[in-house]
Amino acid sequence: MSNYTLEPRSEHGVPTKEIMRQFFFFLKTMRNSDIVEKPRSLAELREEINIRRRWGSLESGTLALNAKRHPDDLGFVDEEGKLTFQEFFDRVYRLAHALQERGIREGSNVAVMALNGRAAVFPLCARQLLGYHIFMVNANSSGKQIQGVLDFHEIDTFIVDQEFYDKLLPETKDRYDIIIGFVDDSRRLDDVPTMAGLIEQTVLNVGEDRLPAKPSKSHHVVMTSGTTGMPKGVIRRQLLSPQGIAPALAAVPWRRGMKVFVQGTLFHFYGWGILMVTLVSGSAVITRRKHSSEQTLQIIRDYDVNGWCSSASRLRAMIAELDKRGASEVRGLEWITSSGSPLTRFEVEKITKYFGPILVNSYGSTETAAIAMSPGKMLADDPQLTGQIFPGGMVEIRDEHGNLVPDGEMGEVYAGCYDMFVGYTDPDIKPDVKNGLIRMGDKGYRRGDRLYVVGRADDLVITQFAEKIFPSELEDVLIRDDRVAEAHVHGVRDDKFGQALRCYVIREEGVSAADLDEDAVKRLLAEQLSEAHVPRDVFFVREFPRNAMGKVIRPDLPSHTKV
Repeated sequence: MSNYTLEPRSEHGVPTKEIMRQFFFFLKTMRNSDIVEKPRSLAELREEINIRRRWGSLESGTLALNAKRHPDDLGFVDEEGKLTFQEFFDRVYRLAHALQERGIREGSNVAVMALNGRAAVFPLCARQLLGYHIFMVNANSSGKQIQGVLDFHEIDTFIVDQEFYDKLLPETKDRYDIIIGFVDDSRRLDDVPTMAGLIEQTVLNVGEDRLPAKPSKSHHVVMTSGTTGMPKGVIRRQLLSPQGIAPALAAVPWRRGMKVFVQGTLFHFYGWGILMVTLVSGSAVITRRKHSSEQTLQIIRDYDVNGWCSSASRLRAMIAELDKRGASEVRGLEWITSSGSPLTRFEVEKITKYFGPILVNSYGSTETAAIAMSPGKMLADDPQLTGQIFPGGMVEIRDEHGNLVPDGEMGEVYAGCYDMFVGYTDPDIKPDVKNGLIRMGDKGYRRGDRLYVVGRADDLVITQFAEKIFPSELEDVLIRDDRVAEAHVHGVRDDKFGQALRCYVIREEGVSAADLDEDAVKRLLAEQLSEAHVPRDVFFVREFPRNAMGKVIRPDLPSHTKV
Protein backbone atom coordinates (compact mmCIF):
# COMPACT_ATOMS: atom_id res chain seq x y z
CA MET A 1 0.00 0.00 0.00
CA SER A 2 1.42 3.37 -1.05
CA ASN A 3 1.78 6.20 1.46
CA TYR A 4 1.05 8.94 -1.06
CA THR A 5 -1.27 11.73 0.02
CA LEU A 6 -3.28 14.51 -1.62
CA GLU A 7 -3.86 16.29 1.69
CA PRO A 8 -0.43 16.91 3.22
CA ARG A 9 0.08 19.16 6.22
CA SER A 10 1.15 22.57 5.01
CA GLU A 11 3.59 24.76 6.85
CA HIS A 12 3.74 27.44 4.18
CA GLY A 13 1.48 30.25 3.09
CA VAL A 14 1.04 34.00 3.25
CA PRO A 15 -0.82 36.01 5.92
CA THR A 16 -4.54 36.70 5.60
CA LYS A 17 -3.91 40.43 5.15
CA GLU A 18 -1.80 39.68 2.06
CA ILE A 19 -4.53 37.43 0.69
CA MET A 20 -7.06 40.23 1.15
CA ARG A 21 -4.67 42.74 -0.51
CA GLN A 22 -4.54 40.48 -3.53
CA PHE A 23 -8.31 39.96 -3.54
CA PHE A 24 -9.02 43.68 -3.76
CA PHE A 25 -6.24 44.08 -6.32
CA PHE A 26 -7.91 41.31 -8.32
CA LEU A 27 -11.28 43.07 -8.20
CA LYS A 28 -9.68 46.33 -9.35
CA THR A 29 -7.80 44.57 -12.15
CA MET A 30 -10.94 42.79 -13.33
CA ARG A 31 -12.87 46.08 -13.44
CA ASN A 32 -10.18 47.55 -15.67
CA SER A 33 -9.82 44.52 -17.94
CA ASP A 34 -11.73 43.25 -20.92
CA ILE A 35 -11.24 39.58 -20.26
CA VAL A 36 -14.51 38.23 -18.85
CA GLU A 37 -17.72 38.36 -20.83
CA LYS A 38 -20.66 39.51 -18.75
CA PRO A 39 -24.00 37.69 -19.07
CA ARG A 40 -26.30 39.48 -21.51
CA SER A 41 -29.51 38.46 -19.81
CA LEU A 42 -30.91 37.01 -16.61
CA ALA A 43 -31.26 33.66 -18.37
CA GLU A 44 -27.55 33.70 -19.29
CA LEU A 45 -26.65 34.57 -15.71
CA ARG A 46 -28.67 31.62 -14.39
CA GLU A 47 -27.05 29.34 -16.96
CA GLU A 48 -23.55 30.49 -15.96
CA ILE A 49 -24.32 29.97 -12.26
CA ASN A 50 -25.58 26.44 -12.95
CA ILE A 51 -22.51 25.55 -15.02
CA ARG A 52 -20.11 26.95 -12.42
CA ARG A 53 -22.01 25.21 -9.62
CA ARG A 54 -21.74 21.87 -11.36
CA TRP A 55 -18.33 21.98 -13.00
CA GLY A 56 -16.46 24.74 -11.22
CA SER A 57 -14.55 27.72 -12.56
CA LEU A 58 -11.51 25.96 -14.01
CA GLU A 59 -11.15 24.13 -17.32
CA SER A 60 -14.46 22.23 -17.53
CA GLY A 61 -16.80 25.00 -16.46
CA THR A 62 -15.04 27.68 -18.48
CA LEU A 63 -14.98 25.57 -21.64
CA ALA A 64 -18.68 24.75 -21.22
CA LEU A 65 -19.47 28.48 -21.00
CA ASN A 66 -17.46 29.23 -24.15
CA ALA A 67 -19.34 26.46 -25.99
CA LYS A 68 -22.69 27.93 -24.88
CA ARG A 69 -21.88 31.53 -25.75
CA HIS A 70 -19.72 31.13 -28.85
CA PRO A 71 -20.29 27.61 -30.22
CA ASP A 72 -19.07 28.38 -33.74
CA ASP A 73 -15.97 30.41 -32.84
CA LEU A 74 -12.52 28.89 -33.25
CA GLY A 75 -11.72 27.16 -29.96
CA PHE A 76 -8.78 24.80 -30.43
CA VAL A 77 -6.06 24.05 -32.97
CA ASP A 78 -3.35 21.38 -32.94
CA GLU A 79 -1.68 18.98 -35.42
CA GLU A 80 -4.93 17.04 -35.68
CA GLY A 81 -6.96 19.98 -36.92
CA LYS A 82 -9.25 22.84 -35.89
CA LEU A 83 -12.21 22.71 -33.52
CA THR A 84 -14.91 25.21 -32.70
CA PHE A 85 -15.70 25.76 -29.04
CA GLN A 86 -18.74 23.49 -29.41
CA GLU A 87 -16.66 20.74 -31.04
CA PHE A 88 -13.96 21.23 -28.41
CA PHE A 89 -16.41 20.79 -25.53
CA ASP A 90 -18.20 17.92 -27.27
CA ARG A 91 -15.02 15.87 -27.50
CA VAL A 92 -14.07 16.62 -23.89
CA TYR A 93 -17.60 15.70 -22.81
CA ARG A 94 -17.48 12.39 -24.66
CA LEU A 95 -14.01 11.65 -23.27
CA ALA A 96 -15.44 12.04 -19.75
CA HIS A 97 -18.17 9.52 -20.57
CA ALA A 98 -15.62 7.15 -22.14
CA LEU A 99 -13.43 7.29 -19.03
CA GLN A 100 -16.51 6.71 -16.90
CA GLU A 101 -17.25 3.58 -18.92
CA ARG A 102 -13.70 2.39 -18.10
CA GLY A 103 -14.35 2.74 -14.39
CA ILE A 104 -13.08 6.27 -13.68
CA ARG A 105 -15.11 7.90 -10.88
CA GLU A 106 -14.87 10.80 -8.47
CA GLY A 107 -11.57 10.45 -6.65
CA SER A 108 -9.99 8.18 -9.28
CA ASN A 109 -6.39 8.87 -10.32
CA VAL A 110 -5.69 9.54 -14.00
CA ALA A 111 -2.11 10.11 -15.19
CA VAL A 112 -1.23 11.85 -18.45
CA MET A 113 2.12 11.85 -20.26
CA ALA A 114 1.67 13.87 -23.41
CA LEU A 115 3.11 16.80 -25.28
CA ASN A 116 0.91 19.81 -26.06
CA GLY A 117 -2.17 18.79 -27.97
CA ARG A 118 -5.47 16.99 -27.43
CA ALA A 119 -3.91 14.23 -25.40
CA ALA A 120 -2.84 16.79 -22.78
CA VAL A 121 -5.67 19.34 -23.05
CA PHE A 122 -8.73 17.08 -23.23
CA PRO A 123 -8.03 15.10 -20.01
CA LEU A 124 -7.27 18.38 -18.18
CA CYS A 125 -10.60 19.81 -19.35
CA ALA A 126 -12.53 16.62 -18.55
CA ARG A 127 -11.35 16.14 -14.98
CA GLN A 128 -13.98 18.38 -13.40
CA LEU A 129 -16.74 16.68 -15.39
CA LEU A 130 -15.98 13.46 -13.53
CA GLY A 131 -14.07 14.68 -10.47
CA TYR A 132 -10.92 12.60 -10.99
CA HIS A 133 -7.48 13.69 -9.85
CA ILE A 134 -5.04 14.30 -12.68
CA PHE A 135 -1.30 13.63 -12.56
CA MET A 136 0.70 15.34 -15.33
CA VAL A 137 3.85 13.27 -15.89
CA ASN A 138 6.97 14.99 -17.19
CA ALA A 139 7.75 13.88 -20.75
CA ASN A 140 11.44 13.53 -19.89
CA SER A 141 10.78 10.75 -17.40
CA SER A 142 12.44 7.39 -17.93
CA GLY A 143 10.57 4.09 -18.07
CA LYS A 144 11.64 3.31 -14.50
CA GLN A 145 10.51 6.75 -13.28
CA ILE A 146 7.14 6.36 -15.02
CA GLN A 147 6.65 3.00 -13.35
CA GLY A 148 7.50 4.56 -9.99
CA VAL A 149 5.04 7.43 -10.47
CA LEU A 150 2.18 5.14 -11.47
CA ASP A 151 2.82 2.64 -8.67
CA PHE A 152 3.32 5.21 -5.91
CA HIS A 153 0.17 7.18 -6.82
CA GLU A 154 -2.02 4.12 -7.44
CA ILE A 155 -2.99 5.32 -10.91
CA ASP A 156 -6.21 3.91 -12.37
CA THR A 157 -5.79 4.97 -16.01
CA PHE A 158 -2.74 6.21 -17.90
CA ILE A 159 -3.09 8.35 -21.05
CA VAL A 160 0.23 8.43 -22.88
CA ASP A 161 1.44 9.59 -26.30
CA GLN A 162 2.56 6.73 -28.51
CA GLU A 163 6.18 7.92 -28.61
CA PHE A 164 6.33 7.63 -24.80
CA TYR A 165 4.43 4.33 -24.76
CA ASP A 166 7.55 2.84 -26.29
CA LYS A 167 9.48 3.88 -23.13
CA LEU A 168 7.23 1.90 -20.80
CA LEU A 169 8.53 -1.17 -19.04
CA PRO A 170 6.75 -4.44 -19.92
CA GLU A 171 5.26 -4.65 -16.41
CA THR A 172 3.84 -1.14 -16.79
CA LYS A 173 2.05 -2.14 -19.99
CA ASP A 174 0.68 -5.28 -18.32
CA ARG A 175 -0.36 -3.67 -15.04
CA TYR A 176 -2.20 -0.51 -16.06
CA ASP A 177 -5.22 0.55 -18.07
CA ILE A 178 -3.41 2.45 -20.84
CA ILE A 179 -4.88 4.74 -23.47
CA ILE A 180 -2.76 6.08 -26.33
CA GLY A 181 -3.06 9.85 -26.68
CA PHE A 182 -1.34 11.09 -29.81
CA VAL A 183 -0.79 8.38 -32.43
CA ASP A 184 2.42 8.42 -34.47
CA ASP A 185 1.94 5.14 -36.28
CA SER A 186 -1.42 3.35 -36.14
CA ARG A 187 0.26 0.14 -37.37
CA ARG A 188 2.12 -0.22 -34.05
CA LEU A 189 -0.70 0.17 -31.53
CA ASP A 190 -0.62 -3.42 -30.18
CA ASP A 191 -4.39 -3.34 -29.71
CA VAL A 192 -4.09 -0.53 -27.14
CA PRO A 193 -7.13 1.78 -27.29
CA THR A 194 -6.62 5.36 -28.42
CA MET A 195 -8.16 8.46 -26.90
CA ALA A 196 -9.45 9.56 -30.32
CA GLY A 197 -11.01 6.13 -30.85
CA LEU A 198 -12.75 6.15 -27.46
CA ILE A 199 -14.14 9.64 -28.12
CA GLU A 200 -15.37 8.60 -31.57
CA GLN A 201 -17.00 5.44 -30.21
CA THR A 202 -18.84 7.29 -27.44
CA VAL A 203 -22.17 8.21 -28.98
CA LEU A 204 -24.64 9.95 -26.68
CA ASN A 205 -28.33 10.30 -27.25
CA VAL A 206 -29.81 13.80 -27.26
CA GLY A 207 -29.94 15.05 -23.70
CA GLU A 208 -28.08 12.01 -22.36
CA ASP A 209 -25.83 12.84 -19.40
CA ARG A 210 -24.46 10.14 -17.14
CA LEU A 211 -21.90 12.37 -15.44
CA PRO A 212 -22.14 13.28 -11.72
CA ALA A 213 -24.60 16.04 -10.87
CA LYS A 214 -21.89 17.87 -8.93
CA PRO A 215 -18.46 16.22 -9.12
CA SER A 216 -16.11 16.56 -6.18
CA LYS A 217 -13.30 19.08 -6.44
CA SER A 218 -10.32 17.28 -7.85
CA HIS A 219 -6.60 17.90 -7.46
CA HIS A 220 -4.09 18.76 -10.16
CA VAL A 221 -0.71 17.15 -9.55
CA VAL A 222 2.35 18.17 -11.54
CA MET A 223 5.23 15.71 -11.54
CA THR A 224 8.47 17.66 -11.51
CA SER A 225 11.37 16.63 -13.70
CA GLY A 226 14.46 14.99 -12.34
CA THR A 227 17.45 13.21 -13.84
CA THR A 228 17.56 10.69 -11.02
CA GLY A 229 15.06 9.24 -8.61
CA MET A 230 11.30 9.60 -8.73
CA PRO A 231 9.88 12.99 -9.73
CA LYS A 232 8.13 14.93 -6.95
CA GLY A 233 4.36 15.29 -7.12
CA VAL A 234 3.37 18.92 -6.59
CA ILE A 235 -0.27 19.16 -5.49
CA ARG A 236 -2.45 22.07 -6.53
CA ARG A 237 -5.99 22.19 -5.23
CA GLN A 238 -9.02 24.05 -6.50
CA LEU A 239 -9.29 27.38 -4.75
CA LEU A 240 -12.30 29.33 -3.62
CA SER A 241 -11.12 32.50 -5.34
CA PRO A 242 -9.65 33.06 -8.83
CA GLN A 243 -7.60 35.99 -7.50
CA GLY A 244 -4.31 34.25 -8.25
CA ILE A 245 -4.58 35.30 -11.91
CA ALA A 246 -4.43 39.00 -10.90
CA PRO A 247 -0.67 39.38 -11.66
CA ALA A 248 -1.16 37.87 -15.13
CA LEU A 249 -4.04 40.22 -15.86
CA ALA A 250 -2.09 43.21 -14.58
CA ALA A 251 1.09 42.44 -16.54
CA VAL A 252 -0.31 40.91 -19.74
CA PRO A 253 -2.76 42.88 -21.95
CA TRP A 254 -5.36 40.13 -22.09
CA ARG A 255 -8.67 40.70 -23.81
CA ARG A 256 -11.58 38.53 -24.90
CA GLY A 257 -11.54 36.54 -28.10
CA MET A 258 -7.81 36.38 -28.72
CA LYS A 259 -5.86 33.66 -30.52
CA VAL A 260 -3.15 32.36 -28.20
CA PHE A 261 -0.25 30.11 -29.17
CA VAL A 262 0.38 28.01 -26.04
CA GLN A 263 3.97 26.83 -26.42
CA GLY A 264 4.64 26.39 -22.68
CA THR A 265 4.38 22.70 -21.88
CA LEU A 266 1.16 21.59 -20.21
CA PHE A 267 2.91 19.18 -17.86
CA HIS A 268 4.37 22.29 -16.21
CA PHE A 269 2.29 24.77 -14.26
CA TYR A 270 3.29 27.71 -16.47
CA GLY A 271 1.73 26.23 -19.62
CA TRP A 272 -1.37 25.17 -17.71
CA GLY A 273 -1.75 28.66 -16.20
CA ILE A 274 -1.70 30.27 -19.66
CA LEU A 275 -4.16 27.64 -20.91
CA MET A 276 -6.52 28.56 -18.08
CA VAL A 277 -6.45 32.31 -18.71
CA THR A 278 -6.88 31.62 -22.44
CA LEU A 279 -10.08 29.69 -21.72
CA VAL A 280 -11.29 32.27 -19.19
CA SER A 281 -10.92 34.99 -21.84
CA GLY A 282 -12.87 32.99 -24.43
CA SER A 283 -9.75 32.85 -26.59
CA ALA A 284 -8.72 30.13 -29.03
CA VAL A 285 -6.05 27.69 -27.85
CA ILE A 286 -3.44 27.01 -30.54
CA THR A 287 -0.69 24.56 -29.74
CA ARG A 288 1.77 22.05 -31.18
CA ARG A 289 3.54 18.98 -29.81
CA LYS A 290 6.94 19.87 -31.29
CA HIS A 291 8.31 23.32 -31.96
CA SER A 292 10.61 25.20 -34.28
CA SER A 293 11.07 28.90 -34.90
CA GLU A 294 10.03 28.52 -38.53
CA GLN A 295 6.82 26.79 -37.45
CA THR A 296 6.10 29.43 -34.80
CA LEU A 297 6.39 32.26 -37.33
CA GLN A 298 4.09 30.36 -39.70
CA ILE A 299 1.49 29.80 -36.96
CA ILE A 300 1.58 33.49 -35.98
CA ARG A 301 0.88 34.42 -39.61
CA ASP A 302 -1.64 31.69 -40.45
CA TYR A 303 -3.86 32.21 -37.41
CA ASP A 304 -3.33 35.92 -36.78
CA VAL A 305 -2.01 35.01 -33.33
CA ASN A 306 -2.35 37.79 -30.73
CA GLY A 307 -0.53 36.19 -27.78
CA TRP A 308 2.43 33.84 -27.64
CA CYS A 309 3.15 31.83 -24.49
CA SER A 310 6.82 30.98 -24.94
CA SER A 311 9.93 30.25 -22.90
CA ALA A 312 13.47 31.58 -22.65
CA SER A 313 14.94 28.77 -24.75
CA ARG A 314 12.32 29.16 -27.51
CA LEU A 315 12.91 32.90 -27.61
CA ARG A 316 16.67 32.36 -27.93
CA ALA A 317 16.03 30.11 -30.90
CA MET A 318 13.67 32.72 -32.39
CA ILE A 319 16.33 35.44 -32.06
CA ALA A 320 18.77 33.22 -33.95
CA GLU A 321 16.18 32.53 -36.67
CA LEU A 322 15.28 36.19 -37.17
CA ASP A 323 18.95 37.17 -37.16
CA LYS A 324 19.60 34.55 -39.86
CA ARG A 325 16.72 35.89 -41.96
CA GLY A 326 17.87 39.46 -41.57
CA ALA A 327 14.36 40.32 -40.38
CA SER A 328 13.44 43.83 -39.29
CA GLU A 329 10.29 43.27 -37.23
CA VAL A 330 7.45 40.84 -36.70
CA ARG A 331 3.97 42.35 -36.57
CA GLY A 332 0.69 41.17 -35.12
CA LEU A 333 1.52 39.97 -31.63
CA GLU A 334 0.15 41.94 -28.70
CA TRP A 335 2.13 40.11 -26.03
CA ILE A 336 4.71 37.40 -25.47
CA THR A 337 5.23 35.65 -22.13
CA SER A 338 8.41 33.91 -21.07
CA SER A 339 9.26 31.69 -18.15
CA GLY A 340 11.93 29.20 -17.17
CA SER A 341 15.56 30.24 -17.23
CA PRO A 342 16.09 34.02 -17.21
CA LEU A 343 16.81 35.86 -20.43
CA THR A 344 19.91 38.00 -20.60
CA ARG A 345 19.77 41.76 -21.09
CA PHE A 346 20.92 41.33 -24.68
CA GLU A 347 18.17 38.79 -25.40
CA VAL A 348 15.47 41.06 -23.98
CA GLU A 349 16.78 43.90 -26.15
CA LYS A 350 16.71 41.64 -29.22
CA ILE A 351 13.14 40.47 -28.63
CA THR A 352 12.06 44.09 -28.12
CA LYS A 353 13.78 45.05 -31.38
CA TYR A 354 11.93 42.38 -33.37
CA PHE A 355 8.51 42.35 -31.68
CA GLY A 356 8.26 45.66 -29.84
CA PRO A 357 7.98 46.22 -26.05
CA ILE A 358 5.56 43.33 -25.56
CA LEU A 359 7.68 40.73 -23.74
CA VAL A 360 6.41 39.82 -20.27
CA ASN A 361 8.71 37.81 -18.05
CA SER A 362 7.09 35.54 -15.48
CA TYR A 363 8.89 34.36 -12.36
CA GLY A 364 7.70 31.57 -10.14
CA SER A 365 7.69 27.81 -9.83
CA THR A 366 5.32 24.88 -9.89
CA GLU A 367 5.07 25.25 -6.12
CA THR A 368 4.33 28.99 -6.08
CA ALA A 369 2.78 29.90 -9.46
CA ALA A 370 3.67 33.38 -10.76
CA ILE A 371 5.21 35.50 -8.01
CA ALA A 372 6.49 38.40 -10.09
CA MET A 373 5.78 39.52 -13.64
CA SER A 374 7.25 42.29 -15.74
CA PRO A 375 4.86 44.24 -18.00
CA GLY A 376 6.24 44.73 -21.51
CA LYS A 377 7.12 48.42 -21.33
CA MET A 378 8.67 48.01 -17.87
CA LEU A 379 10.90 45.16 -19.05
CA ALA A 380 11.92 47.02 -22.21
CA ASP A 381 13.01 49.99 -20.06
CA ASP A 382 14.75 47.74 -17.52
CA PRO A 383 15.96 44.59 -19.37
CA GLN A 384 17.58 43.10 -16.26
CA LEU A 385 14.26 43.09 -14.40
CA THR A 386 12.86 39.69 -13.45
CA GLY A 387 9.44 40.97 -12.47
CA GLN A 388 7.25 43.31 -10.49
CA ILE A 389 5.91 41.88 -7.24
CA PHE A 390 2.16 42.49 -7.25
CA PRO A 391 -0.14 42.47 -4.19
CA GLY A 392 -0.52 38.93 -2.88
CA GLY A 393 3.00 37.91 -3.81
CA MET A 394 5.59 37.92 -1.05
CA VAL A 395 9.33 37.84 -1.70
CA GLU A 396 12.09 37.86 0.91
CA ILE A 397 15.83 37.88 0.27
CA ARG A 398 17.94 36.07 2.88
CA ASP A 399 21.64 35.47 3.41
CA GLU A 400 23.31 32.07 3.80
CA HIS A 401 22.36 32.08 7.50
CA GLY A 402 18.67 32.67 6.77
CA ASN A 403 18.67 36.33 7.85
CA LEU A 404 16.84 39.00 5.87
CA VAL A 405 19.10 41.30 3.88
CA PRO A 406 18.52 45.00 3.11
CA ASP A 407 16.89 46.22 -0.09
CA GLY A 408 19.35 45.98 -2.99
CA GLU A 409 21.59 43.38 -1.38
CA MET A 410 22.11 39.96 -2.96
CA GLY A 411 20.82 36.81 -1.29
CA GLU A 412 18.62 33.75 -1.72
CA VAL A 413 15.03 34.22 -2.86
CA TYR A 414 12.10 32.99 -0.75
CA ALA A 415 8.59 33.49 -2.13
CA GLY A 416 4.92 32.70 -1.65
CA CYS A 417 1.39 33.72 -2.60
CA TYR A 418 -2.26 32.86 -2.03
CA ASP A 419 -2.46 30.02 -4.56
CA MET A 420 0.66 28.17 -3.51
CA PHE A 421 0.80 24.42 -3.79
CA VAL A 422 -0.65 22.27 -1.02
CA GLY A 423 2.48 20.17 -0.63
CA TYR A 424 4.05 17.05 -2.12
CA THR A 425 2.32 13.72 -2.68
CA ASP A 426 5.16 12.06 -0.77
CA PRO A 427 4.60 13.23 2.83
CA ASP A 428 8.26 12.56 3.61
CA ILE A 429 9.34 15.39 1.30
CA LYS A 430 9.22 18.77 2.99
CA PRO A 431 9.83 22.10 1.28
CA ASP A 432 12.46 24.47 2.63
CA VAL A 433 10.32 27.13 4.31
CA LYS A 434 11.06 30.35 6.20
CA ASN A 435 8.31 32.65 7.42
CA GLY A 436 5.81 30.62 5.37
CA LEU A 437 7.74 31.23 2.13
CA ILE A 438 9.38 28.62 -0.11
CA ARG A 439 13.09 28.63 -0.89
CA MET A 440 13.19 29.15 -4.66
CA GLY A 441 16.81 28.06 -5.14
CA ASP A 442 17.68 31.37 -6.85
CA LYS A 443 20.04 34.23 -6.09
CA GLY A 444 18.71 37.75 -6.46
CA TYR A 445 17.84 41.06 -4.89
CA ARG A 446 14.91 43.47 -4.48
CA ARG A 447 14.51 47.14 -5.20
CA GLY A 448 11.15 48.05 -3.75
CA ASP A 449 8.52 45.97 -5.55
CA ARG A 450 10.96 44.91 -8.28
CA LEU A 451 12.75 41.57 -8.21
CA TYR A 452 16.06 40.86 -9.95
CA VAL A 453 17.14 37.22 -10.19
CA VAL A 454 20.71 36.70 -11.35
CA GLY A 455 20.83 32.90 -11.46
CA ARG A 456 20.29 29.64 -9.67
CA ALA A 457 21.88 29.47 -6.23
CA ASP A 458 23.69 26.28 -7.22
CA ASP A 459 24.90 27.95 -10.44
CA LEU A 460 27.04 30.38 -8.47
CA VAL A 461 30.67 29.56 -9.12
CA ILE A 462 33.53 30.68 -6.88
CA THR A 463 36.63 30.65 -9.05
CA GLN A 464 40.32 30.46 -8.16
CA PHE A 465 40.20 34.23 -7.77
CA ALA A 466 37.58 33.85 -4.99
CA GLU A 467 35.19 35.77 -7.26
CA LYS A 468 31.50 34.90 -7.14
CA ILE A 469 30.40 34.50 -10.74
CA PHE A 470 27.07 33.61 -12.34
CA PRO A 471 27.24 31.83 -15.70
CA SER A 472 24.65 34.22 -17.16
CA GLU A 473 27.30 36.97 -17.08
CA LEU A 474 29.46 35.03 -19.52
CA GLU A 475 26.51 33.92 -21.68
CA ASP A 476 25.35 37.51 -22.13
CA VAL A 477 28.79 38.58 -23.41
CA LEU A 478 29.20 35.59 -25.71
CA ILE A 479 25.85 35.80 -27.49
CA ARG A 480 26.48 39.46 -28.31
CA ASP A 481 29.42 38.34 -30.46
CA ASP A 482 28.48 37.87 -34.13
CA ARG A 483 30.48 34.65 -34.27
CA VAL A 484 28.42 32.95 -31.54
CA ALA A 485 25.00 31.40 -32.20
CA GLU A 486 24.40 30.01 -28.69
CA ALA A 487 26.35 29.65 -25.49
CA HIS A 488 25.91 27.71 -22.28
CA VAL A 489 28.07 28.05 -19.18
CA HIS A 490 28.00 26.19 -15.87
CA GLY A 491 30.22 25.34 -12.96
CA VAL A 492 32.11 22.05 -12.64
CA ARG A 493 34.26 20.48 -9.96
CA ASP A 494 37.93 21.44 -9.98
CA ASP A 495 40.45 19.40 -7.98
CA LYS A 496 42.70 22.38 -7.39
CA PHE A 497 40.30 25.25 -6.78
CA GLY A 498 37.06 23.46 -5.91
CA GLN A 499 35.07 25.00 -8.79
CA ALA A 500 35.71 26.11 -12.33
CA LEU A 501 33.74 27.45 -15.26
CA ARG A 502 32.94 25.32 -18.30
CA CYS A 503 31.74 26.97 -21.48
CA TYR A 504 29.94 25.43 -24.46
CA VAL A 505 29.69 27.39 -27.70
CA ILE A 506 27.76 26.87 -30.92
CA ARG A 507 29.37 28.84 -33.72
CA GLU A 508 27.27 30.87 -36.12
CA GLU A 509 26.77 29.34 -39.54
CA GLY A 510 29.82 30.01 -41.70
CA VAL A 511 32.13 30.69 -38.73
CA SER A 512 35.15 28.39 -38.70
CA ALA A 513 37.49 27.24 -35.94
CA ALA A 514 40.03 29.67 -37.31
CA ASP A 515 37.53 32.50 -36.75
CA LEU A 516 36.55 31.45 -33.23
CA ASP A 517 38.58 29.05 -31.13
CA GLU A 518 39.15 28.45 -27.42
CA ASP A 519 41.72 31.21 -27.11
CA ALA A 520 39.42 33.71 -28.84
CA VAL A 521 36.56 32.90 -26.43
CA LYS A 522 38.81 33.27 -23.40
CA ARG A 523 40.28 36.51 -24.73
CA LEU A 524 36.80 37.94 -25.37
CA LEU A 525 35.63 37.16 -21.83
CA ALA A 526 38.80 38.51 -20.24
CA GLU A 527 38.45 41.76 -22.19
CA GLN A 528 34.72 42.22 -21.65
CA LEU A 529 34.57 40.98 -18.04
CA SER A 530 37.73 40.00 -16.16
CA GLU A 531 40.36 37.30 -15.82
CA ALA A 532 38.21 35.76 -13.12
CA HIS A 533 35.51 35.13 -15.73
CA VAL A 534 37.77 33.16 -18.05
CA PRO A 535 36.51 29.54 -18.13
CA ARG A 536 38.78 26.61 -17.53
CA ASP A 537 37.14 24.68 -20.37
CA VAL A 538 35.79 25.88 -23.71
CA PHE A 539 34.05 23.25 -25.84
CA PHE A 540 32.46 23.69 -29.26
CA VAL A 541 29.34 21.70 -30.18
CA ARG A 542 26.79 21.63 -33.00
CA GLU A 543 23.74 21.59 -30.73
CA PHE A 544 22.69 21.42 -27.08
CA PRO A 545 20.75 18.46 -25.66
CA ARG A 546 17.45 19.88 -24.48
CA ASN A 547 14.37 18.70 -22.60
CA ALA A 548 10.75 19.32 -23.65
CA MET A 549 10.91 22.84 -22.19
CA GLY A 550 13.99 23.59 -24.23
CA LYS A 551 16.33 23.71 -21.22
CA VAL A 552 19.85 22.37 -21.67
CA ILE A 553 20.30 18.91 -20.13
CA ARG A 554 23.68 19.27 -18.45
CA PRO A 555 24.45 15.57 -17.83
CA ASP A 556 24.12 14.96 -21.58
CA LEU A 557 26.66 17.62 -22.54
CA PRO A 558 30.00 16.20 -23.78
CA SER A 559 33.23 16.63 -21.85
CA HIS A 560 35.08 17.68 -25.00
CA THR A 561 34.65 19.62 -28.23
CA LYS A 562 32.19 17.80 -30.50
CA VAL A 563 31.89 19.39 -33.94
